[in-house]
Amino acid sequence: MSEYFYGWYFRCQRESGSLAVIPAVHLSPERRSCSVQIITREGGLYREFPISMFRINRKKGIMQIGENFFSPKGIRLRLEARRSAECGQETGGGDSGEKDVAVEGVLRFGKFSELGYDIMGSFARIPWMQCRHMVYSMGHSVNGEIKTGDERFCFKNGKGYMEGDSGTSFPDRYIWIQHFLPKGSLMFAAASIPLAGIHFTGTIGYLFTGSRMYRFATYLGAVVEKLEDGELAIRQGPYHVQIRFPNSGGTLLKAPESGEMVRKVRESIAGEAEYTLIYKKHVLLHLRTDKSATEYDGADKKWRGGRKVTGFLQKRTSDKDICIWYILEDKGGQGDEKGRHRRCPAGGRHNNVLCSVLSFPVPESCLR
Repeated sequence: MSEYFYGWYFRCQRESGSLAVIPAVHLSPERRSCSVQIITREGGLYREFPISMFRINRKKGIMQIGENFFSPKGIRLRLEARRSAECGQETGGGDSGEKDVAVEGVLRFGKFSELGYDIMGSFARIPWMQCRHMVYSMGHSVNGEIKTGDERFCFKNGKGYMEGDSGTSFPDRYIWIQHFLPKGSLMFAAASIPLAGIHFTGTIGYLFTGSRMYRFATYLGAVVEKLEDGELAIRQGPYHVQIRFPNSGGTLLKAPESGEMVRKVRESIAGEAEYTLIYKKHVLLHLRTDKSATEYDGADKKWRGGRKVTGFLQKRTSDKDICIWYILEDKGGQGDEKGRHRRCPAGGRHNNVLCSVLSFPVPESCLR
């Protein structure tokens, strides 16, 4: 693949502040490099390294960039980084008048609380997905210290979260939000997804209370009802999730576009948010916080119009393969007569236009 990125995201939270670290590798026909980003409430830090300084052992889950090490057991940082600049200015290189900031320290992680399934479901196996998302740990303990210039982050039984992304680019428009609960955590994301010649608004997420797991995903029937004006609303069967968040401010950081770190997005490492989970008419969870992490780009704009994808269906067609169909909204009954009132190979009848996407091998674990 000529255009590719692969990165991990570590979020660490203590009572008085939060820290996020993002190691990544990014490849394009014009440039091959790797980088480390650090995000705090004070702003972002960025350092780019030659590709020769990148090492990874995926089997053991170890990544090295220069003198910086990352693994499920912890991270070690030793680098000089540049303060992130505003849009239109370069970061991590060149003479911007900013002095390099020394970043150094070690954080040790406790046992990961794993999700137990691939959050992308069967879509994780589609070879040309623009961006794949992985959740490695819903929560773990964090101990140690990181210094960024004159700022010191000391963690004693802090909370940690780890995820990753890979592909060619971040979605055109998206919102991602993560928060720690007293005995669990939550993560939700929604994005404009290009697939097989269409665009649809897809979503993935979970809410783990410590004793109960709530899963949400487009492939499970979740529908994004609203994603604008600082609000994300998701409906999945009798469940309804409503998240309100500020759609301005935050730290500017670099993100991948066609395998290069040239895009600018916003992340608030610890900001205000309001969460509500409703089952039928019963409120199962409602909380407000000022410690929620939010990352977005284009979420304050009107989303792409056109035919609406109302759902996905999947069926195992052999011992090794499954087929996925997407359902297009049939506005006013004016759709394709052959598509309307058609029996779906995955079972059932649908009044909307049904289109086959693809058939491909998927392990049984993706269908849980």
